[in-house]
Amino acid sequence: MVQTLSTLIPKWLFLSRLFWFTLGVVVGFHLTELKLWLERVKWVWLTLAVVLLPLGVLEWEFYLHISGQQWMDPRETLLDSVYTLAVILSFLAFDQIASIPFSKQIADLGSKSYGIYLIHSPVMTFAARGIYHFAPAILGYQIIFQPIMIILGLGVPVIFMEIVNRSPARRFYQYLFG
Repeated sequence: MVQTLSTLIPKWLFLSRLFWFTLGVVVGFHLTELKLWLERVKWVWLTLAVVLLPLGVLEWEFYLHISGQQWMDPRETLLDSVYTLAVILSFLAFDQIASIPFSKQIADLGSKSYGIYLIHSPVMTFAARGIYHFAPAILGYQIIFQPIMIILGLGVPVIFMEIVNRSPARRFYQYLFG
């Protein structure tokens, strides 16, 4: 029955994310208490996140192997959910560490994440198509292709947002990029 229901419910529908939304609301109301608790158990969550990452990869490799297919649509598993929870709680527990390199720049990117989200998709689509048409050999070398896509997918939106922020269109910046 669960298998039938999971095929009937589209992956984009919020029902699969309802737990995370509810958890976010509860955490938002009790953040101080949660941080006090996390201070005592932060290493447990970090260790769990580090251990569950390779286990999650192995889990999906196992599912792919027993299915006999070349590709499987991703679905969230229990292991995926526990890993996600461990990563989120680790970030909350270790938020006061100032020795993380480039932490200010990363925090600045966080404030621009909605604008990056809005712009990155067309940038990456055009970049991938451009590489396909003008330099297709790069596609065979993911070690080169992926950094290009990451740099363009992050850099172009940030530069575009900065241009808008310094132009006469600055008054619309909040409406365009949040």
